Amino acid sequence: MDQISTEQLVFLVMLAVMIAFVVPMVQKRTGKSLTEMLLGTRGRKFADKHAAPDKPKQEPHLSNGTQSDLTVFISQLLKSARKNGMQLVAPGSIEHDGKTARLLALMVHPSGVTGIYCLGFGGTITPSTQPGKPWKQHMNGEDRTFESPVSVCGEQYRLVRAAMDNAGIQADLDIVTVFTNAHATLTEKPRNVYSKKEFLSYLSDTSALKNGSVDIRTTAKALADLAHVADKKVDKKRG
Repeated sequence: MDQISTEQLVFLVMLAVMIAFVVPMVQKRTGKSLTEMLLGTRGRKFADKHAAPDKPKQEPHLSNGTQSDLTVFISQLLKSARKNGMQLVAPGSIEHDGKTARLLALMVHPSGVTGIYCLGFGGTITPSTQPGKPWKQHMNGEDRTFESPVSVCGEQYRLVRAAMDNAGIQADLDIVTVFTNAHATLTEKPRNVYSKKEFLSYLSDTSALKNGSVDIRTTAKALADLAHVADKKVDKKRG
């Protein structure tokens, strides 16, 4: 074996000194290991270059409500009516002057009558900032518009109010919109616009609804006559 020359010996000694003293000092200052200092930067660049691009976040697939959703909601309204001393008239399709109300039901309580207009739209719902203009629905990556429920409820109020006055029904009237789809998110909520859960809580928790002198049974029967509820039940059984 060849003997190590003086120059080589000096180089090895200097290398040993560097490893023993200089490298720990650099590690302490940078917080990086020797491997990271020698290979880390290059390794990260290589990894970044070959990393798979982030996939765009997909929206969950949603759907609009169904007839069965309305059936469930009617059941919940009936339960709420019994619990809170109210009476439900369903359907709320009161007829007057050749027109028919577009209401799912009417809730009769001591302070008056609440007409319930339902929508089953899902996704993100954005009310219009301009009265009477269509609202927007964003669902499954698509944007659509639908008739302003505030405008619809105004029309329903005038129709039902006229029918009640013509029939001599003395009771205050209010019309509300209820979004029955559990996957509907409203960016903001104008007055008298509720989710299903919110409306059921409103019926239970609003003391003003339970204060008044309205004859619930008589008023409910008169409203049922205007909506021809009995006739519709007979037709349903025949069908």
